[in-house]
Amino acid sequence: MKIKLIAVLMGLIVLTGAFANGNQDAAGRTAAPYTIEVGGSTSVTPLMELFAAEYQKTKTNIKVNINGTGSGDGIKNAGTVYQIGMSSRELTPAEQGHGLKETIVAIDGIAVIMNKTSPVTNLTIAQIKDIYTGAITDWSQITNNAKRGKIAVISREEGSGTRGAFEELVGFQGKLLAGANESTSTGAIKASVAQNPEAIGYISLGSVDNTVKAISVNGVAATNDNVKKGTYKIARPFIVLTGKNARPESTAFIEWMLSPAGQAIVSKSWISVK
Repeated sequence: MKIKLIAVLMGLIVLTGAFANGNQDAAGRTAAPYTIEVGGSTSVTPLMELFAAEYQKTKTNIKVNINGTGSGDGIKNAGTVYQIGMSSRELTPAEQGHGLKETIVAIDGIAVIMNKTSPVTNLTIAQIKDIYTGAITDWSQITNNAKRGKIAVISREEGSGTRGAFEELVGFQGKLLAGANESTSTGAIKASVAQNPEAIGYISLGSVDNTVKAISVNGVAATNDNVKKGTYKIARPFIVLTGKNARPESTAFIEWMLSPAGQAIVSKSWISVK
């Protein structure tokens, strides 16, 4: 009797362990723990964190480590340092042709942001370009003196996906004003703009919060609906990248991002692709 009881208890322990460790593979065996290293765009990072949190609820054997290091790093190290790279811009010709697989998981607008106290509510693409190249240096030049003061131009650092996309979409690649404040993250730009009434910056539309305000561009409000309709023109893809020999765990995670569950997360703050 004692032997039978011990056997039953041992069986329960095995079953409990199987449930605790998460999913089973196709052969019915408990899947081994695995860590997916993800790195790259700081703009994609908030979305990736939401993906990871939800995915790990059901795939309890999977852990996702996320490093917001910039799109350039995510592209360079996809398939080596990172199982999944993140980019918020298209790959350049020099970055293509190295066996990377690109998957667009979301579309994101780039919001032009101002201090909440600023009277400026709209700028044209041409005015934004002139501000970021130094042709316009004082707010009085575009506000009919409703606001005066030297414009504090805030940009992302070289290699940032957001910067690359913004410069391309606005039309001033490689012509950023000398002396512009180059910040290394979305959070740093928001903090700088929130603290400086003379500042202008740009961040992922999905990262706009109540510390700053997103202005209209060409008279069109920066909203997801307007990005979907194509009337708000400053928008770019969120891309994940894998190498030639992607692990099945990474591939499964990306497939889940494109599933109804993953795209439901996207649609809360960004634009779904499915």
